[in-house]
Amino acid sequence: MKVTRQRIGELGIELEQLHAGPVTVTCIPGMANVAWPAKAIFAGLSREDLEAAARRSPAGTVDPEAETVALSFNCYVVETSDYVALIDGGIGDGKERPHRPAWHRRETQFLQTLSALGISPERVDIVINTHLHADHVGWNTRREGETWRPTFPNARYVVAQTELTHWTKVHEASVDGNTLHGAFADSVLPIIRSVGFEAVASDAEVAAGLRLKPAPGHSPGMVVVALDTEECEVLFLADAVHHPLQLGDDGIVCNFCEDPVEARTTRIGLLTEAAANATVLAPYHFPAPVFGRLKAEAASFLFVPLDIEATDRLATDLAINNAR
Repeated sequence: MKVTRQRIGELGIELEQLHAGPVTVTCIPGMANVAWPAKAIFAGLSREDLEAAARRSPAGTVDPEAETVALSFNCYVVETSDYVALIDGGIGDGKERPHRPAWHRRETQFLQTLSALGISPERVDIVINTHLHADHVGWNTRREGETWRPTFPNARYVVAQTELTHWTKVHEASVDGNTLHGAFADSVLPIIRSVGFEAVASDAEVAAGLRLKPAPGHSPGMVVVALDTEECEVLFLADAVHHPLQLGDDGIVCNFCEDPVEARTTRIGLLTEAAANATVLAPYHFPAPVFGRLKAEAASFLFVPLDIEATDRLATDLAINNAR
């Protein structure tokens, strides 16, 4: 197993890739290393709390003076000999999100990045939404004229039944139809009305070696995704953990967790199991480096990134080497 950092010259970006046997997992950040106001995500943190968090968190991920934390929004592409899967759909492009200015009407290189990896939208076989919050479903759809259509026309769109049922009921009861900052209308309903979601149990096996695990609390039906490879298990954490500072203090809960008590219980359980099993973690909101394992330290955990092997291939090389 190894992790590489691939430079795609024509797009001016670098991507981390995990190679485990015949499986490749690529992290594509929709937004990377954003300085987020700490209290906008962890309301209870004081300046002293941030100073303590900075001492135990990876360098540069907590800025006590500016009172910010570094966040990314990481989509993951899994390539095996049998399928190509996208784990979470990020923020998306062209979405109307006036109440979230950083997500509003974005124009990014996401599809160009996939193309540089040799992956057209038609090649994606599975899209898993770990939950239906706006920053995880954006690339479910893209605009064609005035219509939102599935970005990946041949994919199975997979979501936990509990999650889909919950947000469908919320949307049906809403007055303004602006459920999930508008994401239900432009990134969920178009899937329901076209290719349809594959609504599954929270512990379903989605494909060979790819299974869901229940992770409620942040959202009622949220799941994490486990990938079994020949060399390790990879766990895609969704929003079970938002930032490394939570690893050192299990009492820090994200403002956006609908059930903070359940979210804490879920997080502790997942982290304890991952540390015991040497699971490789792929966090959704951690800034690079993203692939790592946990080291248990007393009543807390330390995120230890895997060593990265630098490479210098250009986009054309990536496309040739990864084409199927």
